[in-house]
Amino acid sequence: MLSDREKMVLHFCCTITIAKLTDIPHRDVVVENIVEDIRKNRCRSLTNGQIADLLEEINQEMIGGKNMFADMIDERHPDLTDEEIWSRTGEWPKKKRTDWRKKFR
Repeated sequence: MLSDREKMVLHFCCTITIAKLTDIPHRDVVVENIVEDIRKNRCRSLTNGQIADLLEEINQEMIGGKNMFADMIDERHPDLTDEEIWSRTGEWPKKKRTDWRKKFR
């Protein structure tokens, strides 16, 4: 059986994913309202403060994970095109990638 904290992580990740994929208007407000409904109906033992702390921890982990994946793509696949990077990360590269090593082969 999942703890209330684990339930909140599960429901929050599903909620934020669906909200981003469907590109709903006023996403932040909608997600905030859904999180409050989840707390009231599925995670009653968690306080608003505990949820705020948990969501901050999730955010920090997601930032770290994003950086890790970006580094892995750069290290393992220096020959990826911008389109391939976009398809794997969902974001366009900030600048055109160039592989200077090809000039010396």
